[in-house]
Amino acid sequence: MARKPSLLCVDDDSQCLSVRKIMFEAFGFSVTTSVDPRQGMRMHSAKRFDAVIVDFQMPYMNGAELAKAMKMARPGVPVVILSGLPYLPEDAPQYHDRFFCKTESGFKLAQEILNLIADSTSGSGRSGQVKFSRRVFAAAGIALGFASQGVSDVRHRIFRRVLMPRSASSISF
Repeated sequence: MARKPSLLCVDDDSQCLSVRKIMFEAFGFSVTTSVDPRQGMRMHSAKRFDAVIVDFQMPYMNGAELAKAMKMARPGVPVVILSGLPYLPEDAPQYHDRFFCKTESGFKLAQEILNLIADSTSGSGRSGQVKFSRRVFAAAGIALGFASQGVSDVRHRIFRRVLMPRSASSISF
């Protein structure tokens, strides 16, 4: 069995981080998370990940500063900034490999991360892409998973755990 590509996701918003972890695991990644950019940097230094995804707006250091520190430590590891902002500020350091807005497709993001990992491991451009048959198999598995449970069912399960304790206790009859 092939090794799953490993991701380090750093975001100070724990709910976004949980959803992102579920999404990337559905795409076949092994995901490690951190809500603190300083801890994320320590994890990056201690273990080699295939790629890193960081939020831009975080306390202590922003995603561009974190990307710079990570690239200085391990230049070959792709770093993607994922943000709610439509674009990065002009003065942000440009040490990341890609920028994605959080509104973009999860499938597009996962595919680009796979491409970045393949490029970083092959060292020769796009020749290290994931085989077409694996892509089709992964897409079919994801589609089947969503079709069998339904997107609204998944969303309901996620939000029910988060919202039920507060909403149930605030209702008075």
